[in-house]
Amino acid sequence: MLAAPLPNTVNIRKAVTRSARYEGSLGAEQIPQFAELLDPASPEIEVVVEFGENDDGQQFAAVEMQGKVVLECQRCLQPVICELSGNSRLGIVPGDEQAKQLSAGLEPLIAVDDVDLWELAEEELALALPVVAYHPDGECEPPKSDRQGRSEDQELGLSEEVSANPFSVLSSLLNNDDTKEK
Repeated sequence: MLAAPLPNTVNIRKAVTRSARYEGSLGAEQIPQFAELLDPASPEIEVVVEFGENDDGQQFAAVEMQGKVVLECQRCLQPVICELSGNSRLGIVPGDEQAKQLSAGLEPLIAVDDVDLWELAEEELALALPVVAYHPDGECEPPKSDRQGRSEDQELGLSEEVSANPFSVLSSLLNNDDTKEK
């Protein structure tokens, strides 16, 4: 197995034939979509991509990554450092029809000649992001709000006038029509 630094693009046929393994670090300049999210203390994402062929003769790329990003805590709205890691096995196919025939456990990677490893890592990083980010329990509290002393109806903007029957206008219209007919 050949190990080499993480280049931008590789030729799929050569990489699969050699069972190539590429590993390296990607920073803000290689993955600009995540430039603002990278942790300043460790501003790089470690990526390993291995190419090969499985027992069914399908070409694949195994992608592993790990790193740290800074997200906004949904509890206290302050920055929180999240560790990301991801593992994917991608079946390399030239089109949608071949993607339908991939073995179980392989996600499709549609590519013909070359594959952009930086873009691939960026897409896999996006999939590894948490849906919501929180500090560990006990490390933060929600921000104090100005809700103190207000009732739930006041908070929702409801008043007794608004909570009246919304169809009362229709009944008044019907009553006006009845008066005109007489």
